[in-house]
Amino acid sequence: MAFYLRSKNLDLGEDDDFNIVLNRKDAERLGVREGEIALIGIGEVELHANVMETDSRVAEGEIGLFEEIWKDYRVDSGASIFIDIPQPSKSLDAISRKLLGHNLKEEDLKLIMNDIGTRKLRETEIAFFVSTFFNPGFNDDEIYWMTKGMAESGDTLSFKGINGNGHLVADKHSIGGVAGKAITPTLVPILVAGGLIVPNTSTRAITSPAGTSDILEVVMPVALSKEKVVEVVKETGGCMIWGGSLDISPADDVIINVERSLRIQEFQKVLVSIVAKKISMGITHILIDLPYGKGSKIERADDVQMLDREFKKLFKKFNIYCETIKRPINGPDGRSIGPNMEIREALRILEREEGCCNELEKVIIEMATKLFEGTKTVKRGEGKKFARQILDSGKALDKFWEIAFAQGATKRVKSTEIRTAHLQYDLLSDRDGVVKTLNNQELVKIAKALGNPKIKEAGMEMHKVPGDKVSKGEPLITLYATTETRMGGAKELLSIDRLYTFK
Repeated sequence: MAFYLRSKNLDLGEDDDFNIVLNRKDAERLGVREGEIALIGIGEVELHANVMETDSRVAEGEIGLFEEIWKDYRVDSGASIFIDIPQPSKSLDAISRKLLGHNLKEEDLKLIMNDIGTRKLRETEIAFFVSTFFNPGFNDDEIYWMTKGMAESGDTLSFKGINGNGHLVADKHSIGGVAGKAITPTLVPILVAGGLIVPNTSTRAITSPAGTSDILEVVMPVALSKEKVVEVVKETGGCMIWGGSLDISPADDVIINVERSLRIQEFQKVLVSIVAKKISMGITHILIDLPYGKGSKIERADDVQMLDREFKKLFKKFNIYCETIKRPINGPDGRSIGPNMEIREALRILEREEGCCNELEKVIIEMATKLFEGTKTVKRGEGKKFARQILDSGKALDKFWEIAFAQGATKRVKSTEIRTAHLQYDLLSDRDGVVKTLNNQELVKIAKALGNPKIKEAGMEMHKVPGDKVSKGEPLITLYATTETRMGGAKELLSIDRLYTFK
């Protein structure tokens, strides 16, 4: 039974979900219960929202709207909102068939992606779909159709013809799983200063202590509208934004939220997610970073070879040129973990500060070289020199802040001005030796105990990383925390034997 209710704008936000609050009597009249999905109409816009019930928060005849609805759709309190029960989704039948081991058709996967993107499915139903990536998995046709459906579930942006670039639009993306996210904030301004158009989108943390977007927003806004993104790229040649702020591949953003709750990711889903996002951003040339090693998302060389093939094969189907960088790792990227500390590390490299992380800089230059040469910006063999000149001259630093100000930053800060939490604790070495490996998974556990990514000032600095000599009594790691409770929880997880191996 459909009817209209008066809107009441609530001072509540719940990530990116659409949530409404109904008086219990109205919920009974509609025939909907807490946790179910309702269809609401705001003018000509229809949304599917999660229902919450109350006896007192909203009165009978009112509908409470979370910020994600009333802010995004500019709903005034007291507005008339249509509400109804949505028709059962046919995509549930397709998900059930997949759970039973059947292959799906293109129309099935397109419907599933659309229903997830428009929030017609509940989180539990999406979780069942996510589980099918693990068992039974998807064949090549299903992966292609799913990627296409995911990209088509939202907007597609175009950056062709900007600054005379023709059709060339470049980007870099990592599969993640490695602590430390200072590569992208340093790499993108080098590429853009070198003449490439780079509309970079990244994620917030899923399984890591901080996503690239988490560290970038320490110094600049990363949640931009579609129109603002196009404006920034036209003005500066690039952007560094949170992909979740755009309506690109919205099904992926919803699935990511479920993955974050479950704390899992599967390689086929990573493949689909990355390729769909790059299609939506109009990318023509992409560099995929495939770090592998003990404690990372990919531990075996065989798996990285498989992903290399699958990325190149899937991107080719969408006429996107793909290069990969397969790099064995035995520790984090850089010497810092935590949003503030990681953006500080990136700025140190851009500022050409003494003591900046040489290991990290080498990786960044290697990636820039691959993209400059792969896009034929320079001839083969000249990319490394070209990238280093841009970095050493200060052009990359200037471009970083040009992009930051275009995105809404209000102050140019130096790396020395980035704050860290006031409580500190040093983990001291109990032996002499040379560091062989530093376990990423253990670092992630400790960083999360410190409050990353939400507590941006918290984190850790690694004084000794693989290849470094260490003497007994020297500090290996310094922890930074905002409270004694956080520090105590992190210290309980500290174990030299779990974190380090030595030669």
